[in-house]
Amino acid sequence: MKKGKEVTTRKGSVVINLSKKITRQLRSYCTRVKVVGSIRRNEKNPVDIDIVLIPRNENSKKRIKEALSKEGRFLQGGNEKARFRIKGVNVELYYTVPKEWGATLLAYSSKFGAGIGLRMVAKRKGMKLSQHGLFKHGRRIAGSTEQQIYHALGRPWKPPEKR
Repeated sequence: MKKGKEVTTRKGSVVINLSKKITRQLRSYCTRVKVVGSIRRNEKNPVDIDIVLIPRNENSKKRIKEALSKEGRFLQGGNEKARFRIKGVNVELYYTVPKEWGATLLAYSSKFGAGIGLRMVAKRKGMKLSQHGLFKHGRRIAGSTEQQIYHALGRPWKPPEKR
């Protein structure tokens, strides 16, 4: 059961295999692509697919939308994210840029509580943490890698499956 709906995914293999197929499709339009969320945390039965990506250019976003619309249904989207329903699976894309790559991975790979905990640590230290980076006095001090953010917060690095 997830969010009141019963979902059968044969131990998540259907969703995981679909995520691999989608990322292969996206690679030609992107400089970086990474599956995040429950799949990256190695959860047993993922029911949706979250992907962080850096498109090659603005035209790439349009081409990504066209390619994935052929596979399923485009639900909504804009400059920062897009949602699709492909083979009965919700697929969310999160667009980012190199200087925000780590912050975006961190935001969409952490469980809800872990993300809030890190944001609280940042706030106590006079900083602000978001999917765009770690900021102090309005200036970005970390964001290109997850490890860089943990280090700047004085916290030991935790891989996604331990968050």
